[in-house]
Amino acid sequence: MAPKDKLVKGQRPISSFFFAKPAKTDAGKRKTQEASGGAVDRSAINRQATANSAPGKANDAQDSGQPPQKRQRTTDSGLRDHHASGSHAARPATEAEEGIMKDDDDVRDLDQSSPAEGAAPKEDADVHCSVDVRCASAPDTQQPLVSARSTAPPYNVQARHERFQNKLVLGPASGLQKRGSAADIVPQKRTPLEDQVYELKRKHPGVLLAIEVGYKFRFFGEDAEIAARECNIFCYPDRNFMTASIPVPRLHVYVRRLVEAGYKVGIVQQTETAALKKAGDNRNAPFTRQLTALYTRATLEAGDKDHVGEGRGSTFSSETGTAAWTNEGLSSYLVCVVESTADNAPQGAVDLGMVAIETSTGDILYAQFRDSMMRTELEARLVFAAPSELLIATPLSSASQRLLGAYTSQSRGLRSQTAPRERYSSGGAVAAVSTFYKHAGCQEGALDTVLALPHLVIEALAFAIDYLKPYGMEAVLRMSASFRPFNTQHEMSLSPNTLSQLELLHNNDDGKERGSLLWLLDHTRTPFGSRLLRSWVAHPLRDAGRIAERLDAVEELARAIGAMEGMAGRVAEALSGLGDLERGITRSLHGTASPAEFSNMLHALSTAAPKLGVRADVNLSSDAALQELSSSLLQHLFCAAASKEVSEAAFELLSVMDSEAASANNKIDLFISEERFPEVFEARQAVATADASLANLLPVLRKALRLPRLDYVSVQNQGDFLIEVPAERKDVPREWEKVSGTKKVNRFRPPEVRAALAELELARERLHLAADQAWKAFMRDFGSLYPQFRAAVQALASLDALQSLASLAVMEDYVRPEIVGDEEQPQLVIKGGRHPVLAAMIAEGQVVPNDTLLMGDSGPRACIITGPNMGGKSCYIRQAALIAIMAQVGSFVPAESARMHVFDSVHTRMGASDNLAMGRSTFLEELSETSSILARATPRSLVIIDELGRGTSTHDGLAIAHASLQHLITSTRCLTLFVTHYPKVASLEQDYPALVSTFYMSYIQQDPDTSEVLPGSSQEPHRGTGQDALQALPSTHASVDVAAAGSADQPVVSVPRITFLYKLVPGIADKSFGLNVARMAHLPLSVIEQAGIRAAQMESDTLRRLSGACQQSAATSQKPSSDHGKNAELSLLKEIASGMACSEAMTLPVVHDLQRRVKNAHML
Repeated sequence: MAPKDKLVKGQRPISSFFFAKPAKTDAGKRKTQEASGGAVDRSAINRQATANSAPGKANDAQDSGQPPQKRQRTTDSGLRDHHASGSHAARPATEAEEGIMKDDDDVRDLDQSSPAEGAAPKEDADVHCSVDVRCASAPDTQQPLVSARSTAPPYNVQARHERFQNKLVLGPASGLQKRGSAADIVPQKRTPLEDQVYELKRKHPGVLLAIEVGYKFRFFGEDAEIAARECNIFCYPDRNFMTASIPVPRLHVYVRRLVEAGYKVGIVQQTETAALKKAGDNRNAPFTRQLTALYTRATLEAGDKDHVGEGRGSTFSSETGTAAWTNEGLSSYLVCVVESTADNAPQGAVDLGMVAIETSTGDILYAQFRDSMMRTELEARLVFAAPSELLIATPLSSASQRLLGAYTSQSRGLRSQTAPRERYSSGGAVAAVSTFYKHAGCQEGALDTVLALPHLVIEALAFAIDYLKPYGMEAVLRMSASFRPFNTQHEMSLSPNTLSQLELLHNNDDGKERGSLLWLLDHTRTPFGSRLLRSWVAHPLRDAGRIAERLDAVEELARAIGAMEGMAGRVAEALSGLGDLERGITRSLHGTASPAEFSNMLHALSTAAPKLGVRADVNLSSDAALQELSSSLLQHLFCAAASKEVSEAAFELLSVMDSEAASANNKIDLFISEERFPEVFEARQAVATADASLANLLPVLRKALRLPRLDYVSVQNQGDFLIEVPAERKDVPREWEKVSGTKKVNRFRPPEVRAALAELELARERLHLAADQAWKAFMRDFGSLYPQFRAAVQALASLDALQSLASLAVMEDYVRPEIVGDEEQPQLVIKGGRHPVLAAMIAEGQVVPNDTLLMGDSGPRACIITGPNMGGKSCYIRQAALIAIMAQVGSFVPAESARMHVFDSVHTRMGASDNLAMGRSTFLEELSETSSILARATPRSLVIIDELGRGTSTHDGLAIAHASLQHLITSTRCLTLFVTHYPKVASLEQDYPALVSTFYMSYIQQDPDTSEVLPGSSQEPHRGTGQDALQALPSTHASVDVAAAGSADQPVVSVPRITFLYKLVPGIADKSFGLNVARMAHLPLSVIEQAGIRAAQMESDTLRRLSGACQQSAATSQKPSSDHGKNAELSLLKEIASGMACSEAMTLPVVHDLQRRVKNAHML
């Protein structure tokens, strides 16, 4: 053991944990008070309180240097409330096991935190209190010491309460005296408990410790201040440092709260009981305490439920009758990242290795990849994994640091930790991993599987093993079957932009699941089914055969649901009431599962076969129920879920347990197999023998007292096996110990009863230990069965995800998409498609269907979409992308028909947002996304781009949008939906008439006064019942007539009323109607008036210049041509075309005529 004064590099001195460094005093000056007995020396407390009340110089020199008034964690009001209850005044203070004052009342939840305080400092941060606590005797803070409802206490009780208050406020370690006081507060020598706390903090730096002391868990020093702030509990100075406490039954509540706030929390428990301690050699020493559990956000859900309780992701919705598993708590990955410089790579590119471990489910993801300077691949994997904790091997490149820092700052409660990479350089990672996988508990072939992984993944795995060992959660790493890559060749790779901009996993308004594609698809009945479906949505299939398999299964389940056939009911019954089996079996692997959880898991898996209608005791391939299934995928899943091997193993495990004891988490009576657990039965026999000894004493005692009905009695807080004798009896033996008495009876405990009771208590404690050890061995034996049980649970998860998709497929107007093979050209043909999420969130029939036609070679591969602002352009292109993704997930789609090839990826560039954490402006972010699309898209990709180039000047934006789309059409040759407000971009249709089509979102213009339809309205009649939702707003019907506002030479402007039809029609929109949107946004009328006047002026100027140019061109054409004249005309037309083609006020026919004239001039 390292000496106490030797510090680890970067570690704070242990003395800073306390308020004052303990002084070395004579050990004989104080007696240690044990929890089991011993009276408190009240006079010593009174003398100490008196000494503390004298003015003196605070011991700030030994503290952290903060002002003394900022070292306390109470408030004036909180202090007064604590004393005003009257409970302390009515009860003498008692002293704890090692002489530390503690309150017997329950912990008070006092609101001592303020939103203005900001985020709580995390581990390794200095925590100081910032609340001034004044002396209770000060005139300006004098408060009544008891509740107004209580009567005045006797004088001695009042005096005792005042002494306790003085100790509370002016304790020797609090350092509350002002600087310059006349006398120093003398620090006290540490008690044995304080010595234990000191040593525990030295061994576990950076861990917030909850230490079991009697019937409470206590926090000490800086940990107490943090717990008080985060958990709203009372914190007060006691001897040498601050302290706070919580009841044992509420431990899980506060542990979860602290862990979710980002702290690493350790549970320190008493590892011996009073009976064992009394019988042992250390009867005069304090109870031994050890760190028994350690929790962070990544290990919380895999922990003991007595410590961490239930996760937040397991709520049940009474509205839907299904599990409403929230997005929080669905996964809690620990992600380890290792970086290496890339050889022969572009500037800024690096090689990255990642391992993501879900300790509560056993899921392990890995990847090694080369990432560009923008770190898009790293970001995509972080978005999918949504880690609760990051373990980063340093050093990292600046680009990776920026991205990880930005991701951490934007993720609430995400915990990040670093480790030096040089530890596993030069092949050290392979050696460390090999040593770990040679363990006897590893799955067969695990070492070979792991050594075949990429070298950076092995290095990341080595760091993860070291990190998880102190938590006792490394067992999942020994199961090679749990390893799978982040992306396989059978899955589509979606960028973080696609996941976010299409709102696949959560919406972009409040970050919740409602409004996302996952919300639409998720009708699962189990949390592990919901997690699997989330993975399907984030990684759609790109293998036509697997998509067809999944669609076949969904279609068969949908038919069964629609026809109310037995199969759908059997699947629903098998999935109902399962709980989180995936986490249950993984907790069993870790040894943290309770008997009730383990028993329920075994019972669920043992009954899966009969619930599914499959006989587990016959050859499943010949089972009649399986023969009824036409889907090969369903047959495979039924076989795996009703595995005979798993069912038999579950029955065998259940056969050695008592079901009632398991349900009650009673480990004492849990095991019923004496052959398998002889130690437990021997301990039970010892308890029975001790019980019999006490029972055999009763006849002797009856005879001695001549009381034939004498029996043992139990009195609360006084003990069991007491002998109750009438008060008038005076012949009680003198050696009998009197425990208590009343007017009528006296209660005694004879020496022989006391000795027999001590034997009984010792036997009971030994039985508890034997039962606990047997349970741990039972859990270790289960580890060999974990892979088979996990396979069965994964099959049930797949059935749950498929039935969820089938529940959507039975909805009206959903069809099975047709997937074409690779031999056919890329295509996306949708007839009557609807936005799936929008259709589910608004009234039925309000979504207008639209068609999509994109063909690789025989038709248009790019569609340019224009139209009014808020006309539905962005919604339409999202609709097409979501339908494509739904089809490749294996879901039916909202359309009349859908035919498509398998896309290898879907790329999006939508919206406008900056990334200040990464130092990127809105326009740079926009172009970075476009650059990634141009680099990664292939001829079998789907690309949707919304208003590219709007973040800069008109000319630059137009040039970038035009060139980018042209590159996608001619070089990439992918299917593209391109939304723009630049009419000039639509000229690509003339350049590539066979490859490009133009459409716009239709609308109707109406005169605001007469409601007359104005020229320029869409001629396509509106089909369906969908109406403009915004039309109902009062501002939509408002009109603006600025004739009176304008001067004589200003045009008369009237902003027309626009009705959006949300129907895609061929052509190009001539205006965007921005003023209409300004009116909907309730801009001041004066602003809209001036904007209308200015728009009319610009349109008038444009047409005037254009008319003059045309007249000059006509005059020139009547003269003899010359090269100089042609060049002048060409130059003039080019100038007008480039300067005015982007003007939305110019009518498109005029622009097209001008473009035609420019082209003709080129040909001259």
